[in-house]
Amino acid sequence: MASMQMAITLKEKQRRALIKEIAITAVIAVFFLVFLSPVIIALSGSFRGVRDTSSYLYLFQNVSLESYKAAWGKMYYFRSLKNSVIVTFSAVILLLLASSLAGYAIARLRGKLGNFLQVFFLAGMIVSAQMSIIPMYRIVNALHMSNSFAAPISMYVTASIPFSIFLYTNFIKSGVPYALEEAARIDGAGMLRIFFQIVMPLTKPALVSIVITQGVPIWNDFFFSMLFLSAPEQKTLPLIMLNFIGDMENATQWNMLFAACFLSSIPVIAVYSFLQRYFVAGLATGSVKG
Repeated sequence: MASMQMAITLKEKQRRALIKEIAITAVIAVFFLVFLSPVIIALSGSFRGVRDTSSYLYLFQNVSLESYKAAWGKMYYFRSLKNSVIVTFSAVILLLLASSLAGYAIARLRGKLGNFLQVFFLAGMIVSAQMSIIPMYRIVNALHMSNSFAAPISMYVTASIPFSIFLYTNFIKSGVPYALEEAARIDGAGMLRIFFQIVMPLTKPALVSIVITQGVPIWNDFFFSMLFLSAPEQKTLPLIMLNFIGDMENATQWNMLFAACFLSSIPVIAVYSFLQRYFVAGLATGSVKG
């Protein structure tokens, strides 16, 4: 009798655990659908004709590629894509070089100076770049950098350095043993060789995390591109979407705008799909020790 009662109790616990798991999964699915609904509606709208003004709640009716074809031509896709790649790639490369060198130096500094520098750069995350845009704009004009790719690139690097140094410094402290560097130094390796041949390969997850967490906002940024790039041939993908925004005389072409948004996101999705495993490892390891 005791064994049967224990078996019944075990089955009851398993049943309750299963019900709890199903309930949690259902709640998560509902939240997932609620937060994903704008993306689904936008995706459905992008597969409509340009002049289709029916309710967007009718999902994926009369599927057409007309809006994608029209958006492709109106946004000068390959030219705008080239501009976005130039700006994002240049900013990310400079950011990786600056943040990795600074983060490595701060991580290996002993005593109060290393902690002070880490807090100093971390404090830069408090002040947003938009708050200091007026002096930045005056400096850019004084250096004759306006209406060139150098202006937004310098802004992106400056705004992204604090978090990048914070992430890279923590990764060095928790993921790169100092004994490896000492062994290489005994073998005659110099500081630069130790950094580029030993430290950087071990910090690949942190570098990828910086690429994704800072590269995606740079790719999607509209503010600095609008402020410093005025020539039509220099416009990036987010900036070129102004062509689809209406005014007092012309209505906004929503279906084409939705299509343009998804065309702009394709390169980001492709890069993230390739780098996501390094991204998770970088955030997990870099958050262990501060």
